[in-house]
Amino acid sequence: MTSDFAQNPIEESFEIWKKNVPHLYDLVYTNSLTYYTPFVQWFPDVQRVDNSKSIQRILMTTLADGQEADQLLLAQISFPDTVDEDSLNNADIDFKITQSIPLPIDSNRCKYCPLATNIIACRTEKADVLIYDYTKHSSHNSNKAPDGIMKGHTDGGFAIDWNQLRFGQLVTGGRDFLVNLFDINRGLISSKKYHEGVVNDVSFSCFDPNVFCSVSDDLKIALCDSRTIENAMVLEKAHLKSIECCSFSPFRSELLATGSSDASIKIWDIRSLETPLYVLRGHGDDIVNCKWSPHYESILASCSKDKKVIVWDLNKSQIIDGETSPEMFFVHGGHIRGVDDLDWNPAEPMEIASVSTDATLQVWKIPIQEYI
Repeated sequence: MTSDFAQNPIEESFEIWKKNVPHLYDLVYTNSLTYYTPFVQWFPDVQRVDNSKSIQRILMTTLADGQEADQLLLAQISFPDTVDEDSLNNADIDFKITQSIPLPIDSNRCKYCPLATNIIACRTEKADVLIYDYTKHSSHNSNKAPDGIMKGHTDGGFAIDWNQLRFGQLVTGGRDFLVNLFDINRGLISSKKYHEGVVNDVSFSCFDPNVFCSVSDDLKIALCDSRTIENAMVLEKAHLKSIECCSFSPFRSELLATGSSDASIKIWDIRSLETPLYVLRGHGDDIVNCKWSPHYESILASCSKDKKVIVWDLNKSQIIDGETSPEMFFVHGGHIRGVDDLDWNPAEPMEIASVSTDATLQVWKIPIQEYI
């Protein structure tokens, strides 16, 4: 049993954060979800309504712990054009689920195809990768099966990413140590075992449709080219503990970020992987995910089991001794449990959605004029 004394530091830290919201943010919105969701992704479209508000959509799933069928969720959030300081925290924002598609098994991570956002790929607890076209399903309680099934894994996992430059191609990884390349129209293209541990994440290059990478519990980064699939460039002992996430920069083709259970993020130049360009320290527990800003070349964000989302600016780098990196310039402390995922809003610079194991979704915006 957890004592009240053990809970107090968490509650006290959250109360301090809550009091400082008006001084730190342009917007904070919190929604207590019915069930925990392990990931969140903004859709790129924005709808204007009455010249006074904007509507955006997000993608999530539920993990209902066997109480009922898990769901693939499409939700919409309505934002007013202006927010009064008095209503900054949970401003006049509407959130509603617009479509829910029952899933046959727990889904660990889903992503829409960037070249056709109605097509969604799901990496689940089972081996098969499930493909859904949400336009072919009813708004709620559809009993229709997945629109496609990609076979090639022997176990489930979390790692999945779409090719941003070549339609219908995606790369996946999992607990079978495999890295698989699929085409949703042709099926499995290749299946390789670059790792001796669970493949935790994969990422396609934003500039070259042939290049992708994978990271694993075995501390390795594998840099792959689909034209020479047999010969991946592998960096061993890239971190001190398991590597949980990887992300290619959308601005510079040579930059790759990796996050690890050693609580550090490393920025690599893939042309020379021997030594990282940056080592970012500031989290107090396992890094769960990291993503580059789609608006600012030098900025990325990370989330961790330490209940925090940290925003980093590589332009603030300098030689300094200590446990905290100078590149750390904003810490979001609004969650009271570990943060499982985050996503940058493509339509609003410096706005992030984050989800936590306490079954909360938060949308928050940093004042650009004060930090950029």
